[in-house]
Amino acid sequence: MKPKYRNLLFAALFLTVAPVSQAQEAPNWKFQEGVHYDRLVPVQGTSSPPDKIEVAEFFWYGCVFCYRMDAYIEEWKKDQPQEVNFINIPAPADPTMETHARLFLALQAVGELDAAHRDVFRAIHTENRLLLRLGDQERFARRYGVSAEDYRNAFRSFSVESSLRRIKDLMRRYRILAVPAFVVNGKYVVRVTADSNMPQLLEIVDELVARELTER
Repeated sequence: MKPKYRNLLFAALFLTVAPVSQAQEAPNWKFQEGVHYDRLVPVQGTSSPPDKIEVAEFFWYGCVFCYRMDAYIEEWKKDQPQEVNFINIPAPADPTMETHARLFLALQAVGELDAAHRDVFRAIHTENRLLLRLGDQERFARRYGVSAEDYRNAFRSFSVESSLRRIKDLMRRYRILAVPAFVVNGKYVVRVTADSNMPQLLEIVDELVARELTER
């Protein structure tokens, strides 16, 4: 387990050997329900194996905050314990967002998502290529050796359509109204406000992961 999780869990673990009078005390968590995160009732299922704690980020390629957040996430992922499974979920909340969600899912279907994910953000936010037309996406996919025909078939495939329906259902069950949004293990949704800063959002995620670890 990573050192930062040891620190977060110390108070909770101490209770297991404390006298009975102290054992009833709650761990000294930093963040508060209703202020920094909301609890989903009932707890929702996840797509991760049962031995994993899923951290899901709902995002949109066209969102500049999501673009900046992605760089923080890449560093954050390097420091996660093996119990954590991080997944990106493209939010198809309107027609423009759905077009970009199809781009994510089509790149995933042709096996090039890992290589292309950050490049999609850069194309939109630094190259001013909106990637909203199918032809533009096909030309973008050629960078990774994907033919226009293969990309088009993936873009319109049954698997992409099914994934879009599943994501829309997840957004409804998780009560996702804006992006970026973080859901921890189908149980907690991190609150993101106009005043939120990126490092603190990931601190909240870390603490919610630590809460899940204490309940194992």
